[in-house]
Amino acid sequence: MANEEKLNINDIAERAGVSIATVSRYLHGRLEKMSDKTANRIKQIIEETGYVPNASAVQLMTQRSGLIAIVAADVDDYFSTEFFKGASSILEAESYTGVLFDTNSSVKREASLLDRISQQNFDGVIMQPISADNEVLQKHIKKNLPVVLVDRETTGGDYDMVVTDNEQAAKRAAQHYRDQGFANVVVISEPIANVSTRTARWRGVQAVYPDAQMIEIAHAGIIGAEQVQAIISQLPTDAPTVVFFFKERLMLEILPHMIRENVLTAQLQVTGFSDTKLARDLNPNVKLIQQNPFLMGASAAELLLRRLDKKATKTQTEKIVIAATYE
Repeated sequence: MANEEKLNINDIAERAGVSIATVSRYLHGRLEKMSDKTANRIKQIIEETGYVPNASAVQLMTQRSGLIAIVAADVDDYFSTEFFKGASSILEAESYTGVLFDTNSSVKREASLLDRISQQNFDGVIMQPISADNEVLQKHIKKNLPVVLVDRETTGGDYDMVVTDNEQAAKRAAQHYRDQGFANVVVISEPIANVSTRTARWRGVQAVYPDAQMIEIAHAGIIGAEQVQAIISQLPTDAPTVVFFFKERLMLEILPHMIRENVLTAQLQVTGFSDTKLARDLNPNVKLIQQNPFLMGASAAELLLRRLDKKATKTQTEKIVIAATYE
């Protein structure tokens, strides 16, 4: 008889009269093909012996860790935390654990984290990429590691992805104000170069307002009062104008200043992408584009699970577009 303090998965299998694979399935919560009698027998032996599975040994036998790397662009953003929650809700139902990583909107940090993830025993990756180039991601992601992208697209189409209809959503919002007689649009965004979501939104606005003005704000923490005043001073005053925010964080930092300064009038309105209720609480009449980051994360997890299913035969990549609302 094995020493109770050094029991391994093989000992549990022998005592239960089942295979090691059956004990492994029990430990991972995969009971769908297991009788209640067998499951209860394994449970009883584990409780009687106080057996604690060796994670490394189980991983070697199953070739899976049960861990999924979830890489967010910026956990300060509501979108990132909500898509993590959505992905985790699906993964946990299938006995996987999502591990959150934050690139803090840094290409350099993204590359470093992906290198680190590839050196560990993760089963897959769900990520909100900063890099728009497939070759950059492929350089830092371990070959054959399943990857699903969320929110942003890359060139090449080598990965499954879940995105919002960014261009059409921005175009719908811009057209609403054009129909209301607004002659000018001023877009406020973080730098749009090489970021698919922002470039798509910019195309949507320009489809309605070819002469739209762009004010880019570097990703660098809190926006100061002086910078806000400089932004406000650039807004046209000779015709009805809408200020279009491409990022909720920027709206939530600038909008309170605009309200305090009594800048908002019938001739100057704001709109933009905003996934929380905070902007609407500040300005009840504002119309906002709202994505569904929780659903996007959940959809990404479902795509990844299909990739992890060894019985799955799909080879082509999938792209799921979840339409944003505007109200």
